[in-house]
Amino acid sequence: MSQNEQKINLWKILLPVSIGVSVSIYLIATNLNFEALHSVHFSQKLIIGLLLAALTVVSRDAAFMYKIRLSSGNFLSWRKTFQTITMWEFGTCITPKISVTPFVLYLFFKSGMSSGKSVAVLMLNGFFDNLAFVVVFGVLYLFLGNQILTLSPHCADLDGHVIMQGIRSFADYAWIGYMLILSACVFLGTALFILPHATKKLFHQLAEIKFLERFKSKIIFIGDEIELTAKEFKNKPFSFWVKMSIATLINWVSRYLLAVSLFYAFAVTDFSFLTALSRQYVLWIFTSIPSTPGASGVAELSFIALNCEFMPVGLSAAIALVWRLYSYYLYLILGMIVLPRWAKQISAK
Repeated sequence: MSQNEQKINLWKILLPVSIGVSVSIYLIATNLNFEALHSVHFSQKLIIGLLLAALTVVSRDAAFMYKIRLSSGNFLSWRKTFQTITMWEFGTCITPKISVTPFVLYLFFKSGMSSGKSVAVLMLNGFFDNLAFVVVFGVLYLFLGNQILTLSPHCADLDGHVIMQGIRSFADYAWIGYMLILSACVFLGTALFILPHATKKLFHQLAEIKFLERFKSKIIFIGDEIELTAKEFKNKPFSFWVKMSIATLINWVSRYLLAVSLFYAFAVTDFSFLTALSRQYVLWIFTSIPSTPGASGVAELSFIALNCEFMPVGLSAAIALVWRLYSYYLYLILGMIVLPRWAKQISAK
């Protein structure tokens, strides 16, 4: 690897970290109330909340590993699966949302899967991920109604923060993101389970586009393998679909329960568990919008904007930082530990 490539890779890591750290410092400087901080006591409730938060991370990643291994037909060993999801999360941390899919396909391909199988496995997991979001969000909406989307712009920790007040006021437009996720779910389900042959033809047609000619043979091959893999999925036993559904549900609900566990750890008053959980679905829509690498800055601002009523006044910035430690910086650290060994294995191949 050349020195230029090393510099580029280093900047890919430093850029999102510097954005996230800068926003966190700004939020702490402007939001943190030291009197409120003194009110946080080393209590049983605090310990339980933080342990539950750690448990959500473990259960999330365990379910993630299981469903990737299951959907690949146990092609990957548990060690390879751990490496793959760690690099997947690491890539999510250092790249904009729009760049994650090609990176994940690259991870699968370098793990030994064929390009077509890599696309099919990613499509299957994408379908289940989107389906889990659509179903659970729909169930929560049945219980809570417009309370999920219609938020009061007034919240103590938002005073003087125009951007966060704006984010909160846009929450009632989150249904647009919901419809996009629903559309993606329908498209992936149709491509894999209803019209795999038409999907193959679509890839063949893409291969004829002039600026894609250099990749023509690969695109055609991917289309062919998607159809073959789709037929393989159709022959899977009922137990396979049950296991995928449960693993996906655990994976995503655990992701959202992280924030709720932190609210429980630091809360001084009771809050609605369902309302807090549903708000994480709205937050996910905001952080899924293509923005900075790893949604750095955007994630911290959106977290406080959409969840400020669940957190003690003056502590929202501190809690947001703890949330990012569990959900973002942890994977940066793990990624930097796994990356050298993974890169060495790839170079050897």
